[in-house]
Amino acid sequence: MQKLQKRSWLILPAILIGIFIFFLLVKNKSEPEIIQVEEKSHAVRIIEVPRLTVMPMYHGHGNVAPSKVWKGVAQVSGKIIEINPDLKNGAMIPVGTVLLKIDPSDYELAVNQAQTTIEATKAQLADIAVREKNSLASIKIEESALKIGQAELERKRRLRSDGSVTASDFEREQRSVLAQQQSVQNLRNAINLYPVEKQRLNAEVRHLQSQLAGAKLNLERTTLVMPFNGRVVQSNTEILQFARQGDVLVTVDGIEKAEIEVQVPMGRMAGLLHGVPKIDINSIGSQKIGELLGLTAEVSLNRDGLDVSWPAKVVRISEGMDPRTRTIGVIVEVLNPYLNTQPGIRPPLSKGLFVDVKISGKPRPGKLVVPGDALHEDKVYLVNSENRMEFRKVSAGIKNSDYTVIESGLIPGDKIVISQLIPAIKGMLLLPMIDEEALALLKQAANPLDKRSPL
Repeated sequence: MQKLQKRSWLILPAILIGIFIFFLLVKNKSEPEIIQVEEKSHAVRIIEVPRLTVMPMYHGHGNVAPSKVWKGVAQVSGKIIEINPDLKNGAMIPVGTVLLKIDPSDYELAVNQAQTTIEATKAQLADIAVREKNSLASIKIEESALKIGQAELERKRRLRSDGSVTASDFEREQRSVLAQQQSVQNLRNAINLYPVEKQRLNAEVRHLQSQLAGAKLNLERTTLVMPFNGRVVQSNTEILQFARQGDVLVTVDGIEKAEIEVQVPMGRMAGLLHGVPKIDINSIGSQKIGELLGLTAEVSLNRDGLDVSWPAKVVRISEGMDPRTRTIGVIVEVLNPYLNTQPGIRPPLSKGLFVDVKISGKPRPGKLVVPGDALHEDKVYLVNSENRMEFRKVSAGIKNSDYTVIESGLIPGDKIVISQLIPAIKGMLLLPMIDEEALALLKQAANPLDKRSPL
């Protein structure tokens, strides 16, 4: 027990020394040093929002097809007796060229028969005309004779009263007058029937003439003629082959016009037509739809070492939207697709060729434009006067993958951030750097036809 008490007294001085040192340190402690941490700025690329003339444009693709396809169908039956030697697949044949002939013998005979029957009927009409003329002359004579007979009958009636004429003489004269009256009536009946007979024969002539016209038409149909300048796609004819009415003998593509159908997404179509005034589709008439909508087009071939183009027109819009791709077909037309062909340099715009098509809308001057990826839903990122991030809500118009037209929310000269910041924090300090190349690209995308905005 005494040993434990001695050890406690030995520990106590050490504890007191520790407490003394702690109080000494607390009394003489210095204030903690405050280290100022400088805010880090984020380098970003910016452009000043420009006011530009926007040329809405869509680049698509499509296959060339002829605007006209003609199937030469046999309209009459018969044996093919003549074939144009150029009537072969791929041959270019001008309009008016005789392609083939069907044996016309039966149809020539039908024409001759119709003509002969018409001539016979017209001869009957001439005979009626002569008989009518003769009857008119005869009736005048008979009517004169009737008047004389009636006068004689009246004279004998007076003489009979005093007994100068016997009853039998008076009756004979009376019968003679009645016979003359019957003769006059018969002539009148015949004359009245002549117009009806002529009407019947004239109707028969008209019927025969229609038969003759049909026979002549069938005779013309024995010759198959090229209806326009075209290229033979398929010939199904052989010499002495029997062609039945309705058989397709030859198929020809027109070469005066070519068409390309381009599938345009609905959003891009809306951009091409943005700002176009209302139109009445029912009153379009002969005017091309592209002219009404202010759309122009160009077809080009830029592959396999070729770089050629053809001017085009927007002529039709497809009848409906493709529900799978949500696109609508725009049909453009090229005139004279085979003109100025140079082998190896400028090929013809022939059927099946896969080409590029550029469709342009009306220019929209004075539009505020930003790069397409600078729009974040309905906001853009701006650099304010203190070089800090600012969010600005905007209203967008025409949208393109390369640019977006801003209808409201910005003014020319606003500094817009085009870098992709992750995360983008409102108020963060920025180190803006103007990107002249991005601005040039934006100008070129908004109006590719403006040569003053080179890349």
